[in-house]
Amino acid sequence: MTSRSSYITNKQRPRGDNNELVQVRSNVFYGIETQQINEQENTEKREITTVPNIIFYDNYTKVMIDFSDYENNQDNNDIKALFKLLESYQSFTINGAKWKNSQISQNTFDLSGTFVFTSIKENIIFANITSITSYTSNITRYDKEFFIVYPNFEISNLKNSSEKITKSYIFNYLGKNSKNSFSYLGLIAGDYIEIQNYKNKFEILNIQIDTEGKETITVNGILNNENNVGIPILITGFQKNNNKIIPNFNSTTTGKCELFQNNVMIQCIDNQTELQSKLRENKNSGITSVFYPNEFCNFIIPDIDAETPKPFIDQLKSQIESLRIRNTQISVNSNNIPLSTRSLIR
Repeated sequence: MTSRSSYITNKQRPRGDNNELVQVRSNVFYGIETQQINEQENTEKREITTVPNIIFYDNYTKVMIDFSDYENNQDNNDIKALFKLLESYQSFTINGAKWKNSQISQNTFDLSGTFVFTSIKENIIFANITSITSYTSNITRYDKEFFIVYPNFEISNLKNSSEKITKSYIFNYLGKNSKNSFSYLGLIAGDYIEIQNYKNKFEILNIQIDTEGKETITVNGILNNENNVGIPILITGFQKNNNKIIPNFNSTTTGKCELFQNNVMIQCIDNQTELQSKLRENKNSGITSVFYPNEFCNFIIPDIDAETPKPFIDQLKSQIESLRIRNTQISVNSNNIPLSTRSLIR
């Protein structure tokens, strides 16, 4: 889980004891495009890979969009970014969201519509309903397993449209599974990056990963509109030194970092070094960390997409178990078998 190119050298190491930011990882990227966010843009789209259950109540005047299902990854950065946007922007639209459960109805329902955000509690979005494309009053809970088109969120900006926006996008077309990725460097929202040919460091506001794996990073600052796909660009990651620790750069092994607050785990982050894990602690907020080298936050069956329906995964597990049973060695005493049939079991 280590890569020499993603760590800083002795000459690059900052003292860190008095610096607000500590340099933690760096790498050369080959699939980067940067783009300024249109200052007149008043909507943001969020395509998320975690699918919620949707529950309607009060005669279809209100809705709960439930991401709290234990099978969902509740630390998904896409969901956290969605929550943050909803708290700021309040009005949102759901697109797609086609749902069908043949055991209940032969009809396909389109839960696309317009909603007004009211609150978030325990990873559940509460909202009032402005409009819905199609539904049946016979069903109030639409289980996430039966979406044939997953819901996407488009969030309307209700802030003052004259407010100047100074943000930019970074698109990484090589994707999150590449060593040339922000995910591989263990960077999350709240961290900072330094980009080759730019003097300033840019705060990461959001990291979004689409269904194809492409990373879209929103940063606070203005970048040039440039397509650098195929051109090596050095990107260096920084983290805040909240507790003013003296950084230890000796360990380059990566693993998972679990963050705790009041003895409750609040977040698990992959691809962290021990230093990165330690820097995520915050005495003022009561946040502590535990670092597990060479481990990941979630077990993922290889070569199965995150959106694979659960029945298919259950079927695959059953097939694996069947093969295991069939391959179990069976002891046979050939002395009790006639000579004419002994050759069949050799």
